[in-house]
Amino acid sequence: MTLGLIISLSVTSIIIIIGVCFVNYVSESNTIRYLISLTITILILAMIWGFAAWLSINTESGRRAYKTQQSNFNGGITRDVKVFDIEGDMITEYRGKFDIQYDHDRILFDDENGNRHIIYYPTGTIIIDEVNE
Repeated sequence: MTLGLIISLSVTSIIIIIGVCFVNYVSESNTIRYLISLTITILILAMIWGFAAWLSINTESGRRAYKTQQSNFNGGITRDVKVFDIEGDMITEYRGKFDIQYDHDRILFDDENGNRHIIYYPTGTIIIDEVNE
Protein backbone atom coordinates (compact mmCIF):
# COMPACT_ATOMS: atom_id res chain seq x y z
CA MET A 1 0.00 0.00 0.00
CA THR A 2 1.15 3.52 -0.65
CA LEU A 3 1.79 5.96 2.16
CA GLY A 4 -1.10 8.20 1.08
CA LEU A 5 -3.54 5.29 1.16
CA ILE A 6 -2.34 4.20 4.61
CA ILE A 7 -2.68 7.72 6.00
CA SER A 8 -6.14 8.29 4.52
CA LEU A 9 -7.42 4.91 5.74
CA SER A 10 -5.95 5.53 9.21
CA VAL A 11 -7.54 8.96 9.54
CA THR A 12 -10.88 7.65 8.26
CA SER A 13 -10.77 4.70 10.66
CA ILE A 14 -9.98 6.92 13.65
CA ILE A 15 -12.80 9.32 12.76
CA ILE A 16 -15.30 6.46 12.39
CA ILE A 17 -14.30 4.82 15.67
CA ILE A 18 -14.48 8.15 17.52
CA GLY A 19 -17.89 8.77 15.93
CA VAL A 20 -19.22 5.38 17.06
CA CYS A 21 -17.89 5.94 20.59
CA PHE A 22 -19.42 9.42 20.70
CA VAL A 23 -22.83 8.27 19.47
CA ASN A 24 -22.88 5.48 22.06
CA TYR A 25 -21.76 7.90 24.79
CA VAL A 26 -24.46 10.45 23.91
CA SER A 27 -27.23 7.87 23.63
CA GLU A 28 -26.20 6.37 26.99
CA SER A 29 -26.58 2.84 25.66
CA ASN A 30 -25.63 -0.11 27.78
CA THR A 31 -22.19 -1.67 27.76
CA ILE A 32 -23.14 -4.76 25.74
CA ARG A 33 -24.72 -2.68 22.96
CA TYR A 34 -21.65 -0.41 22.96
CA LEU A 35 -19.24 -3.35 22.65
CA ILE A 36 -21.31 -4.95 19.87
CA SER A 37 -21.42 -1.74 17.83
CA LEU A 38 -17.70 -1.13 18.36
CA THR A 39 -16.88 -4.72 17.35
CA ILE A 40 -18.99 -4.48 14.19
CA THR A 41 -17.34 -1.16 13.33
CA ILE A 42 -13.86 -2.61 13.77
CA LEU A 43 -14.74 -5.67 11.65
CA ILE A 44 -16.08 -3.46 8.84
CA LEU A 45 -12.95 -1.30 8.98
CA ALA A 46 -10.77 -4.43 8.89
CA MET A 47 -12.61 -5.58 5.77
CA ILE A 48 -12.08 -2.15 4.16
CA TRP A 49 -8.35 -2.28 5.02
CA GLY A 50 -8.13 -5.83 3.65
CA PHE A 51 -9.86 -4.84 0.42
CA ALA A 52 -7.53 -1.83 0.01
CA ALA A 53 -4.48 -4.06 0.58
CA TRP A 54 -5.79 -6.62 -1.90
CA LEU A 55 -6.48 -3.87 -4.44
CA SER A 56 -2.97 -2.45 -4.02
CA ILE A 57 -1.24 -5.80 -4.40
CA ASN A 58 -3.38 -7.46 -7.06
CA THR A 59 -3.88 -4.65 -9.58
CA GLU A 60 -1.37 -3.18 -11.98
CA SER A 61 -2.27 0.37 -11.01
CA GLY A 62 -1.59 -0.55 -7.37
CA ARG A 63 1.79 -2.02 -8.28
CA ARG A 64 2.68 1.07 -10.33
CA ALA A 65 1.69 3.37 -7.45
CA TYR A 66 3.84 1.33 -5.06
CA LYS A 67 6.79 1.41 -7.48
CA THR A 68 6.41 5.19 -7.85
CA GLN A 69 6.43 5.55 -4.07
CA GLN A 70 9.55 3.39 -3.77
CA SER A 71 11.23 5.50 -6.44
CA ASN A 72 10.36 8.72 -4.61
CA PHE A 73 11.67 7.47 -1.27
CA ASN A 74 14.82 5.78 -2.63
CA GLY A 75 16.09 8.52 -4.96
CA GLY A 76 14.92 6.93 -8.19
CA ILE A 77 15.11 3.59 -9.94
CA THR A 78 18.30 2.23 -11.47
CA ARG A 79 17.82 2.68 -15.21
CA ASP A 80 19.65 2.33 -18.48
CA VAL A 81 18.81 5.07 -21.01
CA LYS A 82 19.90 4.59 -24.62
CA VAL A 83 19.51 7.39 -27.15
CA PHE A 84 19.42 6.53 -30.86
CA ASP A 85 19.35 8.85 -33.87
CA ILE A 86 16.79 8.57 -36.65
CA GLU A 87 18.94 6.00 -38.50
CA GLY A 88 19.17 3.70 -35.48
CA ASP A 89 22.77 4.50 -34.47
CA MET A 90 23.34 4.88 -30.72
CA ILE A 91 24.29 8.44 -29.79
CA THR A 92 24.81 8.01 -26.06
CA GLU A 93 23.90 5.90 -23.08
CA TYR A 94 23.20 6.82 -19.45
CA ARG A 95 23.06 4.42 -16.54
CA GLY A 96 22.21 5.33 -12.99
CA LYS A 97 19.58 5.79 -10.34
CA PHE A 98 17.15 8.56 -11.28
CA ASP A 99 13.56 9.50 -11.96
CA ILE A 100 12.47 10.48 -15.45
CA GLN A 101 9.95 13.12 -16.43
CA TYR A 102 8.59 13.12 -19.95
CA ASP A 103 6.18 14.89 -22.22
CA HIS A 104 5.34 14.81 -25.93
CA ASP A 105 8.82 15.77 -27.22
CA ARG A 106 11.44 15.31 -24.48
CA ILE A 107 12.57 13.45 -21.39
CA LEU A 108 14.25 15.10 -18.44
CA PHE A 109 16.26 13.57 -15.62
CA ASP A 110 18.97 14.47 -13.13
CA ASP A 111 21.73 11.88 -12.84
CA GLU A 112 23.45 10.77 -9.64
CA ASN A 113 26.07 13.54 -10.06
CA GLY A 114 23.37 16.22 -10.12
CA ASN A 115 23.69 16.90 -13.85
CA ARG A 116 20.43 17.62 -15.64
CA HIS A 117 19.80 15.87 -18.96
CA ILE A 118 17.12 16.99 -21.40
CA ILE A 119 16.77 14.80 -24.45
CA TYR A 120 14.48 15.80 -27.31
CA TYR A 121 13.30 12.75 -29.22
CA PRO A 122 11.11 13.75 -32.18
CA THR A 123 14.02 12.89 -34.49
CA GLY A 124 15.17 9.71 -32.79
CA THR A 125 14.37 6.97 -30.33
CA ILE A 126 14.99 6.60 -26.61
CA ILE A 127 14.88 3.27 -24.84
CA ILE A 128 14.61 3.32 -21.05
CA ASP A 129 15.04 0.03 -19.20
CA GLU A 130 14.89 -0.65 -15.50
CA VAL A 131 18.02 -2.41 -14.31
CA ASN A 132 17.58 -5.08 -11.64
CA GLU A 133 20.65 -5.20 -9.47
